[in-house]
Amino acid sequence: MSRTTPPAGPVSLCRPDWLYKIVVDYAGFGAHLTGTDADRSTADWLTNLICEIGGTATFEPFAFDRFDVRAKLVTNGRAVPSVPLYYSATGSFDTDDVQVVRFGAGVAGSASAFEERLRSLDSRAVVIAVDGPDELPVQCNRFPTKMLGVPGVIVPGNWFDRLGKAQLRLRFDASIEPATSANVLATFGSADSPVIAVTTPLTGWTPAAGERGTGLAAALAVAVELSSEYSVHFSACSGHEIDHIGLRHHLAQRDVRSVPVIHFGASIGAGAVEPGVSGALELASTRMALTTATGPCRADIAELTTGANWTLRDVEPPWPGEGGTWQEAGAPVLSFLGPFTLFHTAHDTPERATTLEALHLATTVALAAARRFLEDASQ
Repeated sequence: MSRTTPPAGPVSLCRPDWLYKIVVDYAGFGAHLTGTDADRSTADWLTNLICEIGGTATFEPFAFDRFDVRAKLVTNGRAVPSVPLYYSATGSFDTDDVQVVRFGAGVAGSASAFEERLRSLDSRAVVIAVDGPDELPVQCNRFPTKMLGVPGVIVPGNWFDRLGKAQLRLRFDASIEPATSANVLATFGSADSPVIAVTTPLTGWTPAAGERGTGLAAALAVAVELSSEYSVHFSACSGHEIDHIGLRHHLAQRDVRSVPVIHFGASIGAGAVEPGVSGALELASTRMALTTATGPCRADIAELTTGANWTLRDVEPPWPGEGGTWQEAGAPVLSFLGPFTLFHTAHDTPERATTLEALHLATTVALAAARRFLEDASQ
């Protein structure tokens, strides 16, 4: 894995080629599940990168229960494309007593919404067809402390009808293992300047180029850009896909009620690249911005964010995503997040999920909105 090299000389880190290289390197580690080798390698790479671009980086370790699982769903002797349902059950199972259900795509990023649907099921094993791209299982966020009690797998939504009357067999073996992970923390700028936080999740179910990589690239660029005016406390927290456990560990140790937070959540520079068409991407319209700002500042942010196809929304607490976890902790927040076509699928790779132009546009628009938010927060 080649390390990302920042631009030489006094050049903005918002350069499209540098931003895209971050995404490529991040996705190159593979599936970013918390506590895995990919998670640890990504954290090491990120700390090196932070030092190269002028920051000071540290690890913030935490312990958790990691779900270790192997699962296979078979019909008529053929394997069905599937991914395990994490934190569903422990032990070994080989059963044909399987309930097949269908969930909408909206549950993928919400552990609470997914959990609510799961509790209505009644069987020895469950197969969940989650709506999304044909033939691609859409993995769903989970609570690491709420076991379902029965084994399960997730299959593509377009398999629901064909599995309804099929003979199915699920082989499933899972255990809980003690594990550790670590948040990556950094500082940029002078300690004498006003303190702000720039934050983004670090982990996810897949290579997560669009979902996570574009947000990481944008967060790093914005942190460096703002460091000439602020003391930037940067955090990339692990455990996103399992109830934000890294961020919850981070916030349990500090008071953030007076710290303005710029949060880069899912799909910052993501859309869906048309295969074989260079540069063809429209930033997903399902993406949104949320903020605690009010009055003229809120109106200005609403206007700015439309430039990258974000919609500023009114959402009652709790907000979705890790921006909501910061908001619950009492911080003033500007949060960018949302799903896109390849969200939580194995096809979330750089060449399919983003382009240099789309990523650069999203980053520069986010930076402008962040400056307006911070201007208001300082008054």
